[in-house]
Amino acid sequence: MREIPHLGAEPAGPADLEALGAPPPGEPVPAPEWTLHDLRAETGLIEWHVPLPGADRAELDLYRFEDELAVTAGPFRRTRPLPSALRRCDVTGASLRDDALRVRFRPTPGLWPRD
Repeated sequence: MREIPHLGAEPAGPADLEALGAPPPGEPVPAPEWTLHDLRAETGLIEWHVPLPGADRAELDLYRFEDELAVTAGPFRRTRPLPSALRRCDVTGASLRDDALRVRFRPTPGLWPRD
């Protein structure tokens, strides 16, 4: 979430939107990155951080179906294919901290290359 200035009136065109720092009409707003964090040396796990600013833990749902991960936050659902490394891992848990859902994966024995 970010604060924007109040113009004293409802925005009425591209110039007002520009004054608010909004992207021009029709320009897509990039989605926040889902980032991988390799913690195998410390914990033996890999975490996939899913940005969910303002999410309520009680309204979260998460499930894996084959090579996809589906995250539901309230009325919103996003499904993403798993990165190739995570396809060879088992989901071990998840937590919501610092406006991000942290999904933990453990490499599946026999499917993960030896170090």
